[in-house]
Amino acid sequence: MRDAAFNWDAELDWKKLRVGYLKNDFERKPGEEDDAQKEEPAASEEEKKKRERQRKRREAFQARAAYDRRYNDAALSRLKEMGVTMVPAEMPKFPYDSMITMLTAESAAAFDELTRSGRDKLLTSQGPEDWPNTFRTARFIPAVEYIQASRARRLAMDGVAKVFENFDVIVAPTGSQQLVITNLTGHPAVILPNGIRGDDAPKSPSDEDGGDDNVGGPGTPVSLTFLGGLYGEAKLLAFARAYQEATGFHRQHPKLT
Repeated sequence: MRDAAFNWDAELDWKKLRVGYLKNDFERKPGEEDDAQKEEPAASEEEKKKRERQRKRREAFQARAAYDRRYNDAALSRLKEMGVTMVPAEMPKFPYDSMITMLTAESAAAFDELTRSGRDKLLTSQGPEDWPNTFRTARFIPAVEYIQASRARRLAMDGVAKVFENFDVIVAPTGSQQLVITNLTGHPAVILPNGIRGDDAPKSPSDEDGGDDNVGGPGTPVSLTFLGGLYGEAKLLAFARAYQEATGFHRQHPKLT
């Protein structure tokens, strides 16, 4: 832990900030990472049902990502209209998904009393990938794997910090891998409203079809993410404020039925 002052400057000239954007993440087509899927081995009927739920869930996320791309493209265009010069940026390559073990263990430790008391049974969602079972199974994470993930995390923290030596703010799609990266490295992020999906948006599948509450359908909000350097919250917020005032999306609200 380190004490650091937070000095908010409402008059900071955000136009002087060095801005990057995750070009590859904005241009990546939904499902590209799944193109090289291997043939699945034989499985029991229960396993087949699980795979089908996962497939439908994956397809739902891909459909949403394809639809949401128009909002990301519009955001980049709006930033350019504001006079922002964005330079392509890229996060360092590390096996971030393998480090999620640490986030899982940390979240389970934070809710340890909930698990030990048995009150986690009161939570509505009790599926294999829902938080109650994530907290429970985290107790079986091998200590050796946790230490190895910690070593990799340290390298990732140094690598991402080096990227921010050249930028004050980096613009990113909310659903890209930066979400996992910044959770691991501690770099600040601001998520802003970026519009509301229209009636033509892909509908969310039902829970029986493998969907979940994170798959937005028609009338649900979309967002955009700005990332900052360590202790760079003041610059990050000044830039976010400028985008917010230039768009007005924060004044929009989904229709309640």
